[in-house]
Amino acid sequence: MNNLGENVDFEDLPEVKKYFMRIFTVLSKEIRERLKILNVSKEQKRKIKKELAFLSKDKQLEFLDELIQKNNQK
Repeated sequence: MNNLGENVDFEDLPEVKKYFMRIFTVLSKEIRERLKILNVSKEQKRKIKKELAFLSKDKQLEFLDELIQKNNQK
């Protein structure tokens, strides 16, 4: 492991690079409320949240509306 006392750029540390390569997405309150409506397991909700993170808000709403509608048809 690198010693920070040496002439090492902080941004070049592997741990820092890994952190900055992550994608951070916060779901809106509206999306979180719709997720609560879904009658699925916590594990399924966790998977859905991961999928939603890569969609625009409009697509997130569309996706959730379809899931809620299908869920209500059961």
